[in-house]
Amino acid sequence: MRADNTRQTSKSSRHRAMMAWRLGRRAAKDNPPADRADMQQHVQELWLRESGQIRRTTSGSKYDAAAKAFVAGYFSVTPDESSPNWVLLPTYKKVAAVVMAMNEEQSIMSTIRELERMPLHEIIVIVNGSTDSSLMTARTSGKAIILHYNEALGHDVGRAIGAKITTSDIVLFLDADIPVSAEQLVPFVLAISRGVDVALNDLSRYVGRFSDWDNVTILKHFLNRSNHRNDLSMNSMTAVPHALSRKAIEVIGFANLAIPPKAQAMAMQQGLLVGTGGSVNVFTKNRHRKDNVGVSNPISKLIIGDHLEALGWAMQEESPRLKYVDQLRRRECTKNVNKHNHSYL
Repeated sequence: MRADNTRQTSKSSRHRAMMAWRLGRRAAKDNPPADRADMQQHVQELWLRESGQIRRTTSGSKYDAAAKAFVAGYFSVTPDESSPNWVLLPTYKKVAAVVMAMNEEQSIMSTIRELERMPLHEIIVIVNGSTDSSLMTARTSGKAIILHYNEALGHDVGRAIGAKITTSDIVLFLDADIPVSAEQLVPFVLAISRGVDVALNDLSRYVGRFSDWDNVTILKHFLNRSNHRNDLSMNSMTAVPHALSRKAIEVIGFANLAIPPKAQAMAMQQGLLVGTGGSVNVFTKNRHRKDNVGVSNPISKLIIGDHLEALGWAMQEESPRLKYVDQLRRRECTKNVNKHNHSYL
């Protein structure tokens, strides 16, 4: 039975890809680009207009396959021109990416090139505190807007600055030291386009058993649990990639994005829809540095401090006990209840 289902799914995927290819070829014949048009944006617009049912009913790898088939079909009309390795987006909304970079000359272009595979409205790169060639390397991109700071800002402050200057409806946040494929970023865009305000990277499958968690992971989980969001496990805005809607950026406020756990607590407390987007294993890709290795390294201490600030803010806004009931007070109240269930005053 399982083999039959697998064959049926595979057949359905091939059929969907063939339909997308034909749509792309027909779109190329019926809608030639205007002079000096941005070809990537032109094909993106045709994909959204022509793909309708296919786009709305597929996701994950099936979506990627259908979108790539559409691109291949479009460029099949001009066989002398190879089909570009573009990743089309599933939304009409404008999408931006904010990338933090500090001494990332080895990986910064890999990160930017993946972003350039998508028809993004903005690519904002914050190069800060770099003593290597990160700035000059980033400048070779024809699409990225580069903000340069001589001093080290820290990842979180840089993201807040990047968010402030964007004008897009959906904003992706990444670090240049962890290149993520364009295909892996699409689920975050899709989540926001479907109504989520904060789309977190779902790392729950990579952290193992609770008994193996470090203090940072436990605090991330506690912050979510204290805000009535057990379902989020230990997923956090501290981790990249993640995405925000324009509404989330405005409700949380640019400055508060500099403290990701506090921004997350504010999002949960103020009624924004917080969920997960994709699932990218950044643990294996994260570059080891002297300040992020060891049990009590400076980065972990900073993150712990940020979580304590977030919990303090949440306790002021909701209750000093957050969601946790004072069990001693509850027992006293229960003991002093008469037959009519009214507490004695």
